[in-house]
Amino acid sequence: MKRFNKIEAKDRNLADMLSNKRYKVDVFQRDYRWKWSQTDALISDVTGCFKKCYKEGDTIRDYNGYDSYYMGPVVLCEDDLGDLSIVDGQQRLTSFLLLLIYLQHKQDELQLDVNMNKDLYNYIFVKKQGETTFTVNVESRKEVMDMLLDAPKQVHAAFADCNDESVANIIANYDAINYLFPSELQTKEALPIFIEWMLEKVTLVEVRANSMDSAYTIFETMNDRGLTLVPTEILKGYLISKIVENNPQFEEKAEMANNFWKERIQDIRFTTGSDVADMDFFRGWLRGRYAETQRKTKSGAENEDFEKIGTQFHSWVKANTNRLNLKKPEDYYYFIKSDFDFYSALYLRLFGYKMAPSEEFWLLYVNNFYTIADSLTYPLYMSAILKTDGETEINSKIGLVAQYIDRLANIRTLSHKSITQSSIRNLIYENVKGIRSLNTADLKQYFDNEIDRVQGGNPILERLQQMNNWGYFHYFFARILYCLKEGEEDFKDLLRSRKQSSYVLFQIFRDEDLDPDENPAIVAYLNSVANYCLVRRKDANDFDAMDNDERLNAVLTAGYLPEMNGDYEDSSMIEFIQERDKVIAGMTEKIWGKQ
Repeated sequence: MKRFNKIEAKDRNLADMLSNKRYKVDVFQRDYRWKWSQTDALISDVTGCFKKCYKEGDTIRDYNGYDSYYMGPVVLCEDDLGDLSIVDGQQRLTSFLLLLIYLQHKQDELQLDVNMNKDLYNYIFVKKQGETTFTVNVESRKEVMDMLLDAPKQVHAAFADCNDESVANIIANYDAINYLFPSELQTKEALPIFIEWMLEKVTLVEVRANSMDSAYTIFETMNDRGLTLVPTEILKGYLISKIVENNPQFEEKAEMANNFWKERIQDIRFTTGSDVADMDFFRGWLRGRYAETQRKTKSGAENEDFEKIGTQFHSWVKANTNRLNLKKPEDYYYFIKSDFDFYSALYLRLFGYKMAPSEEFWLLYVNNFYTIADSLTYPLYMSAILKTDGETEINSKIGLVAQYIDRLANIRTLSHKSITQSSIRNLIYENVKGIRSLNTADLKQYFDNEIDRVQGGNPILERLQQMNNWGYFHYFFARILYCLKEGEEDFKDLLRSRKQSSYVLFQIFRDEDLDPDENPAIVAYLNSVANYCLVRRKDANDFDAMDNDERLNAVLTAGYLPEMNGDYEDSSMIEFIQERDKVIAGMTEKIWGKQ
């Protein structure tokens, strides 16, 4: 057995992990690769844990009685200078730095009292050995991190030509935090308590070794899957055992069911490229078809159906056999060969629609670039569709659920409401129960009523809000272009990428040619959504060198404003933006209004 020279493992809160520490990331594992789903999960989990305990009227002293949130291990190796190399955990620590930068800006916006304003720079930066650096110190990321701190609104334009994947992911995940962080925590009352709680009660296990060899051995041991059974295998074992329990004549059926189960699970993992997709399927299926109860929002409430299925679906099935109509051996057999077969095939079908454009189900593909979490979407599809539905009805229901998800995500975002798992989970769970087994006509009516309720009976947008969500508004304009071009171009080609032919978010009128002192209203129009559009990266630099009138004419001539087909040569900046504001509001209603 390998012996380690020296190993230390300690629980440390986030404040301790980031105070007076400088972390290095070795070159062979330097990429920052977290995407939307990981950031969504982080924000949802952390804020969800906080909101379970927080009550209106709580003060900053009350956080100490709240539950802690455990983030798992961070494996480190200390060098001779006292710096720490991160062997495992840099994705989480980097993401927490992005969250701290966001929270620092949010504190500044709220203009908190000096006693309530936490100096988060003490955790974002470290001053050590005569040098001030970011806590997670990677030279190639310094410029983008500096700009996120100093000028976040300019970061997209500044790094439009950057080909560094880590930099692109940092920008994308900062955008994600910006519109995933729950609006109810963005108040003068709640935000200081959340910040204090996060720093003191979010806990990681620091595993420290005094040699890189020891550190990587620990890392490999912790991540070794070995022969540990996962919930899918435990569930299979239980179901198969019930087929043959006291029934030797069912052994052949049990063998058939066992082989079918293994083949389908392998198909799910291979098709999705994920070793855990089968567990996502079971959570979606069981929540969609069978879950009835959910945890109350009050502090200390116990987990119910939806939460238990999310954590231990195999145990939940065993405890709820009556609800699943599992009584006789043949019930267990047909549960696998009929129910499991149908809904796992539906899962694979939906996954295929999400990953590649198709003529009939294009909206699932487009939704996949900006949507609510998979853990919420799959239960909606599973709830709406019955085994007994014909192909036409299945297709119609898939379309209606996709349209509802699309409308809900975009209308909430345009209304400055969060779409994190924690912020809409209860709403979606109520939807799952409300639509279960409805026919197509009733399903459409249900979703229309829900959208009316979400937007309060008002038009989606009477006037577009001021630009405040840069990552989302690229997607927003891509949807408008996609609608106007009637799907002639692959939607992903309208989004930001490192290709020169890709699109970037572009400001048409600039303040350098205007005098806000003469007309203070100009500032609001400069920041209006209607003063932005998408242009190809290769054209952006040429347009930047022009004055305002030339730039407007250039983007019109190049076809970047296809919704504006009038003559605007004699229009003032304000007149043009007011007119485009109305046009875009109409396009928004066309895309996300009632069909």
